[in-house]
Amino acid sequence: MRKLLKDKTGSVPVLTFGFVFVLLILTFLTVEMGSTYENYDYCMDVLQRSCNSAVEANIDDTYRADKVLILDTAGAEADFHSFVSSDLTDRYHLTVQSITCTETPPSMEVIGTVTFNTIFAQYDWDDLTFSFKVRATNYDLE
Repeated sequence: MRKLLKDKTGSVPVLTFGFVFVLLILTFLTVEMGSTYENYDYCMDVLQRSCNSAVEANIDDTYRADKVLILDTAGAEADFHSFVSSDLTDRYHLTVQSITCTETPPSMEVIGTVTFNTIFAQYDWDDLTFSFKVRATNYDLE
């Protein structure tokens, strides 16, 4: 190693700068992947919370005393869209492919895609798109 460091041909600084460059690129990619995962996790949290809230807010309480739960499906769909649009910022593009609601038991399933850009968008790379499926069912009779 000592002989390599005393070499006067200049290969050690070139190798050192190359190693530092590769290390910085790997660090940058790791940080960007962490950011992408955080965006994914944020979207899934908002979507699941919106689905849960839409089901809970639209259960007809008039029959709850008789241990019967009935969901207002049209209201649940409208509330889901309202909750998502108020919680997701403009940097996320949501495409809902299907919303399936059942009155009894009160349940909702939403299938679609979410698209958001990454730092690589400045280099004309495509935005990141992932599919999602969220479900909410309420059996709470109290």
